[in-house]
Amino acid sequence: MISPSNEHPDYKDSVQKPSRFFILLAGFSFAVPTLLLYLYSYQTQVFEICGIEIRKIENQEETIDEIFSEFEPSNKSLATNTQLSKKIDDTLTRTNNTVLAFSDTTNQLTTRAFQNYEISDTTKHRVMIIGDSECGGLCFPLNDYCIENGHKLVLSFVWNSATIFNFAHSDTITRVIQKYKPSYVFLVLGLNELYAKDLKRRKQAADLLAKKMNGIPYAWIGPANYMEDFGINKVFESAADSGSYFLTDGLQLPRGSDGRHPSNQGYRIWMDSIASWMHLSSKYKIALKRPVKRNYTFKSQIMTLHAAKFRGY
Repeated sequence: MISPSNEHPDYKDSVQKPSRFFILLAGFSFAVPTLLLYLYSYQTQVFEICGIEIRKIENQEETIDEIFSEFEPSNKSLATNTQLSKKIDDTLTRTNNTVLAFSDTTNQLTTRAFQNYEISDTTKHRVMIIGDSECGGLCFPLNDYCIENGHKLVLSFVWNSATIFNFAHSDTITRVIQKYKPSYVFLVLGLNELYAKDLKRRKQAADLLAKKMNGIPYAWIGPANYMEDFGINKVFESAADSGSYFLTDGLQLPRGSDGRHPSNQGYRIWMDSIASWMHLSSKYKIALKRPVKRNYTFKSQIMTLHAAKFRGY
């Protein structure tokens, strides 16, 4: 058999060697993205590309098995006050003649409410936010407030498509509280039950959820609904401790692309309004001075569930 070298004396010379240009191009294509990712790891800025927000999150999500591996289900009976809370009667929060309003040009809160206020609780809290998909957007501006005021956001618990029944009838919330030991809780519920009419059943469930707080101070945040509900806000307000329910309904919050949730700007405006209400009239006050900067690095642990996959009860 004749070898290729004997058949074609110039065979070896005809084989082209890789071009140095393409080798350099390949190395450049690898090195530049790697360098950019390395530099971004030291940045706190949030970028938007084609309307999608790119945000750095330091901690990974935990699965429910990882979250609860060290706990057994608890059926311990808890108790709390379920007095009827005070109605917030319009889209503005009014307390002691102080008015919060929105600027027509900037769509941001323009108020003197952050000046000369008194905070009854200056404790540095372990904060937890619990709720449906709107909780998954509100947790980011809440993180800014926590960092600005020395609090630690220990967990953002997002239960997508969940209703009051998921939160009330499972032991999930109790076990999460047992593990992360928050000293202040934000509850963000109601988006998935704006059209609910079985209000008596939901009132019973809301009372159960309020009991799960077991004396922990909290702020119960009503849904940012863009349509009139059938009474779910009144149900939740009646279950919450007096002065602990924030009525979001009526706030002019910019919508996101899906038309159902607030936009990034809407979530920031929402959190600003919640913080103002907490300073002025909420039952359980904590220090929430408005951040001098936004988009701090998000360090909270995130737990994400979906009610279609995990009902909880």
